[in-house]
Formats: sequence, structure tokens, C-alpha cells
Amino acid sequence: MNFKEALNAEQYAAVTAPDGPALVVAAAGTGKTRTLIYRLAWLVTERGVEPWEVLLLTFTNKAASEMLSRAEELVQRRFNSGFSGTFHSFANRLLRQHADRVGFGKDFSILDADDAKKLMRNCADELGMDKKMFPKPDVLLSLFGVVSGRQGDLRAAVEERFEHAEVEVADILKVQALYTEKKRTTNTMDFDDLLIYAHALLSEHADVRAFYQDAFRHVLVDEYQDTNVLQAAMVRQLVSGHGNLMVVGDDFQSIYSWRGADFRNFLDFAGAYEGAATYKLQTNYRSTPQILETANAVIAGNPEQFQKELRAVRGAGQEPRLARMRDGSSQARFIIEEVRRLAREGVSASECCVLYRSHFHAMELQMELAREQVPYVVTSGVRFFEQAHIKDCCSVLRLIANPADGLAFSRLVELFPKVGAKTAQKIFAKLGGRANVLHGETLEQLGSLLPAAAQESWQAIKPIFVAYREEKLEEDPGEVIFRFNKAFYGAYMAETFENHRFRGEDVDGLIDFTVKFESVENFLAEVALLTNLDTDAAAKAEQTADEHILRLSTVHQAKGLEWKAVFVLFVNEEMFPSKKTVEEQGDSEERRLFYVAVTRAEDHLYLCAPMVRRQRDGGIQFLDPSRFIEEIPDEFLVEEKGFF
Repeated sequence: MNFKEALNAEQYAAVTAPDGPALVVAAAGTGKTRTLIYRLAWLVTERGVEPWEVLLLTFTNKAASEMLSRAEELVQRRFNSGFSGTFHSFANRLLRQHADRVGFGKDFSILDADDAKKLMRNCADELGMDKKMFPKPDVLLSLFGVVSGRQGDLRAAVEERFEHAEVEVADILKVQALYTEKKRTTNTMDFDDLLIYAHALLSEHADVRAFYQDAFRHVLVDEYQDTNVLQAAMVRQLVSGHGNLMVVGDDFQSIYSWRGADFRNFLDFAGAYEGAATYKLQTNYRSTPQILETANAVIAGNPEQFQKELRAVRGAGQEPRLARMRDGSSQARFIIEEVRRLAREGVSASECCVLYRSHFHAMELQMELAREQVPYVVTSGVRFFEQAHIKDCCSVLRLIANPADGLAFSRLVELFPKVGAKTAQKIFAKLGGRANVLHGETLEQLGSLLPAAAQESWQAIKPIFVAYREEKLEEDPGEVIFRFNKAFYGAYMAETFENHRFRGEDVDGLIDFTVKFESVENFLAEVALLTNLDTDAAAKAEQTADEHILRLSTVHQAKGLEWKAVFVLFVNEEMFPSKKTVEEQGDSEERRLFYVAVTRAEDHLYLCAPMVRRQRDGGIQFLDPSRFIEEIPDEFLVEEKGFF
């Protein structure tokens, strides 16, 4: 096998690296996966390493399987597919052999997400925690997982997360302790436990550690910038005997700190592994030079990074376009027309993708796509108006507009403590099938029918209905949602959803969006009609040839993917980068997120920066282009205006 002919000079240097620790800094589109595959082949064919002596750790089993399969084709031998794969799958195989060393039977069961939530709920119930007041199981599980991954202080994390919640930190810690105890007594582990106990096994038992160090003479880790502290510690235990470790990744694409990833594992690799060599892959095969220059210009503003610069193999193409249109609706119409134009030029809708920083950025686009009956799929979750938190907020307006709407009534009151579906139905029946919340007597009657545990929540939102009548808020649906969110729902989201910050941004976006409508009735009618159209569009998408379906996605979900044409929505200051994120932690990760968005594009890149947004108070907010746009030299962008 001629490795020199199959690889470029940068890839060849990394593939043929000598024994010892090595860091491969692989910029976007530079052949990271190809480099790993050929490294596997080189170790076997040129270094005499047996295939089963190589361990490959990735973030998806699919990635590991594909890389091993391609390497096997090159060397015509089988690799160690049993242990290679995700960190969790490796940990599971390890514990199946040695779980008794950490106090479990080798026949332990693994709790799936639903089972873990049920067990957490049972623990809370056993300790007498109020179902409605106590944080939801998935919120707690997410928090515990992040803390364990970071090897952080659980008490401190709980205190910070629930600083403003009406829940005692001690109660959460009691539930966590009981949850841990029950898992041990029932010989079960959740996904986080697999890593926790695998690390304990390797760090506390020298004979086990030595055995696997000898078994795996070489360890390769993909997407190392996305590892957390615990995963990095596991890797260190595995290679501490021989040091033959190659990690591959890109600090420019580290965008998952919110779920525990620590890109310092990547930046500090040389400090953690004495004598570590660094290899850089900077030759990009994906994008045009103009797109790469745009990415380079923005990422250069990050102070902490491995210095590198993407270099294009491809010839010059179309300059990225900065589209300055009036508002979100104009932005949506521009994208639809441009997708249609590209289709006429041979770029199908499926080769296009619309990316956005936050879900609410795509709200107007989804509505316009539904109106135009353009087939599309949201690859990063459910459509905007189908999301639970959006439907919760709309339920208040629906009940005001139609007292006979039993579904809206149930959805609203089931948010309260001790109110389930059956209780909600009974209360609605006692109200005669009409919950006229604008009528004073009905308000009092409704309050008397709710259980005691729900009274505090009811008293928080009751003034909204009084104000609606007295202040004539029927022309201001956004004000109603704003008061609902401020009085009750914001705190509810914080205790219910692990991604409450992102959902809060969606609600803020919904509030601003309502200014387009002159009344509650008008807003609800439009949403209902367009939601039905959206459903029709979704059905049409399922029946339509793939080439005609447009993709919509958050930037986070688009990492690792690529399209011929990419549209990025609301590249405006305070939107991308996110105002809240910048205030809390600066703009470094937002800058990396923008870099990921830009480098998804092969041929066509559109940065959309509307000029105005209507505000809830009736005013107009003038939107500045994002700081990222300001940092791109003028010669790299073609600015277009006039899409009104």
C-alpha cells in the first residue's frame, strides 16, 4: 500500500507519526476521518501492530463502525470491533468483565432514559417530594450527568442551577443519594454510571489497568475536543503505561460546553502528555476559497486556539452573500426564492440547508414555507409551534379566546402542582364545560376547585385574566404571554426542562413575533391555520422525492455535515452571537459556532441579517449586523439589499 500517494503531505505526516502521544489538529473539511482510517491501516501494515491491539474511541458507534470497516478493506484483516466504539460502549464491555471490582454484578442492567427517569421519580415520591414542585427527573439526570462528566462539585452545581427555585438543595441531594443506592441494590446502572465506574475500575485497580494497557498498544480518539474531564481521564488511564495515544479533533469546532465538553482537554494536550507531537491538517477539500476566507476571518478573533488557517484545494467560486432584508418575513421570502433559483441552476433543495442559532430564529421561515407549501424537514427537533413550551404559552390565549376549549384548559392547569389530566377534566366539568376566565365569579370558582398545592401557581397567573379584562389586552397577545412567562412559566421551565435557557429564548422570540398581529383572535387563527398547513407540508415532505425537501437545522445539530448551499439566519448582534451567552461567558464559543455554520457550505453561503424587528411595545428595533460580519473583510462578501 502506497500511503504517500493516497494522502496529502499533512495527512501523511499524521498517519505515519511515531509511537507516543500525538495531537492531530484537523480543521473542517481536511480529511480527519480519512487520516484516522489510514492511521489504523498503517499501524497494522507498517508497524506490525495486530488489529485487535488497536482501540478506537468515537462519539457514535456508527462512526467507529464505518472507520473500522474502511480500514479492514485496506488491510484485509479484522479490527477490534468489540471494544472499539463510543466511550459508553467501551465502558460497558469493560464492566461486563470486572463489575464485581466496583460493587456490581457482571450481569448488571443498563437503564435507558425512560427507566432512569422512572427510578428518579420513584425516589422523589418515596421521600415525599411534591411532583409538581420538585425538579423533573430529566432535569436532574442531565445536571448529574454534566457534573459527573466534569468531575465537579454536585452541591455547588445544584445550588447554582436551582438558585431561584422553590426547592431545597438538601432535598435534591437526598433524592440523588437514594437514586444511587437503589441502582446499586438493583444491580443497575444508567449511562453516566458506565463512565463513572469504568474510570473507577481503571484508576483504582492496577492489575485491571495494566491488563488493558497491554491489550491495547495503541489508542485513537476521534473528536477529542468534545470529550469531558471524565472521558479524558479514562483515556489517560488506558495509555499511561505506553503513551501510544493519537487524538484527533478541532478546537475551532468545540461547541458543546453546555453539555459538559471541555475543549481544554484539546488545548492542553501537550501539557498533559510530555513529549506530545502536534500535526495540523489545514488543506480543505470541501469549500471554495471565499467561504474559507470568511471562516478564517471570524475565528481569528478567538484568543485561545491552535493557530491554523484553512487552505482551499478548490478553485475560486461565488463570494458569500450578505443579504440585508427588512425583517424576518422578508428573510423567509428571500430564502424561498433563492432556493427555487438554485434549483433551476441544478442545486436541488435537498442540497441546501438553513441553519440557525436558536429555534425561534426559524419561526417566520417555517410559517412562510407552510404558506408556500414548500416541503421541508426540521432535522434538529420538532417544528416551532409544535414544541411543548410554545403550546403551553398559547394555551393561555386559547382559553381566553374560547372558554369552551377543554384541551387548552387542561394544558394550562396541568402545569400546576397536584393537577393531572383526570383532575383537570373534573374541574372543567364542574365549571359546566366553560372556563370563562374573564368572568370574576368563574375565576373565584376555579380557584376554589383547584387543590391546595396548586393555589400558589393559580394566584400567580390569576391577575393576568383580570388585567386582560380591565386593561383591554385583547389587542396585545404578546403582553399576555409576557406576563404569563414572568409570573409563572419562566420559573416552571427552569424546574422542568434541562434546556430551559434555550426554551426561554424561544418564548421571548414568540412574544416579539406576536406584534405582527392586531389581536389575540387574529394571532391564534393564523397560528392554527399555518400549523395545519405545516402538517400538510410535513406529509407532503414524506411523499416527496428527497431532492425536493429543504433541510432546516440548528448549527449544533449540523456539525459534521455539509451542503452545497447554506443559509444562516439572523446573523445580527444579540442574536448570533446570542446576547445571553455573551453576557454569561463571552463570545468565544459563539464564534466557534459561527465557524461551524460557515464551514458547512461547499459552494454557496448566505449570511442573512435583517434590518429591523418589531417589538412588543409597538416600536421597531433596528438590528445591527453581527460582530462576526463586521470582522469579515469587504472583499470576501457581496452585500445585497432590497428584499422587502
